[in-house]
Parts: sequence; structure tokens; C-alpha cells
Amino acid sequence: MRRTRLDRTVAELRKRDIGGVLLFDPLNIRYASDSSNMHLWIAHNPSRAVFVSADGYMVLWDYKRCEHLSAHLPLIREIRSGAGMFYFVAGDKEDEIAASFAAEIDDLMCVHAGRNRRIAVDKMELHGAFALQAMGLEICSGQEVMEHARLIKSEDEINAMRCAIAAGGTSSVSHVMM
Repeated sequence: MRRTRLDRTVAELRKRDIGGVLLFDPLNIRYASDSSNMHLWIAHNPSRAVFVSADGYMVLWDYKRCEHLSAHLPLIREIRSGAGMFYFVAGDKEDEIAASFAAEIDDLMCVHAGRNRRIAVDKMELHGAFALQAMGLEICSGQEVMEHARLIKSEDEINAMRCAIAAGGTSSVSHVMM
């Protein structure tokens, strides 16, 4: 199921001629990487991110000392920290942190997307978006990419939803459908 989801994400990037997607939405992070950590808190405090390039290379940004939570996931090639650039964690250093994060994204785009300077982003703090643009990256809709990737369910995904329903009732379905 993990490989199928990554392949669908990559296919949507290629279809749109986008070099990579940067995800902050916890539902999209879970779908692309199968990594989860404090979904509810992250929904309001975007400090975890996943980058997936059109060649399938995946990087996860998580909290420091939380690497062990996703170390077992085979499709994540690197785990880093430092994606939190909102005021609660960054204070007056929002621009500085955003510029550093954008430089990491720019490096990944150069290595994994070549000349393609188009990056899809689902949800991001303005400081981060401005920093990506300052690097010469063209921002596209990451929500569109991910909605199309998630549109059709594989047999494994349907079976996982059935298991969730059987185990915990309908409230478990939303967790699996990501």
C-alpha cells in the first residue's frame, strides 16, 4: 500500500510537470509517507513536512529526537528536523528559519528535479512560501496533486478500511482513508 501511494503521488507530479511536492497537511503526510506524529497538534501547528520528488525521493522533517517514530518506514530516504517556521516555535526568527528550510528544499529540487523549478505545496506558512519563491521556485497547488493521488483506492486500501471498520467502527475509517 505504501509503494502504491508513493507511485500515485509521483505519477500526479509527472502528469503536471512538477518537480516535487512539499506537504505540511498531516493527512497528506500520512498518505505519502505512512508517517504520523501528533496529527491534531500538527493540523494547527505546521512543523512536520514531507518532500516527495518526481523521481520518488522522499524526505521527512519531524521533531528533533522523534526520528525513531518513522525510522522503520522503507520509503522515507532521509529524516531531518527544522520545518517549524510559525511564530509559536520560531518567534522572531520566522524569516531566518524559513530561508534555511527553503534552501534545503532548493537543494533537493536541484538534485532530484534538475531544471524543473515547479514545486507543489499543500499548506505552508507565508514566510516559507516567500522564501521558496526567493529561491526561484514556482509554487503550484499541492492539494490538487494529493487529491488526485488519493482519488482511487487500491484493493489494499479498501481492505484496510474494512479492517478499521471491523476493529473500531466507522470512526476508525478516517484514519485509514488518509
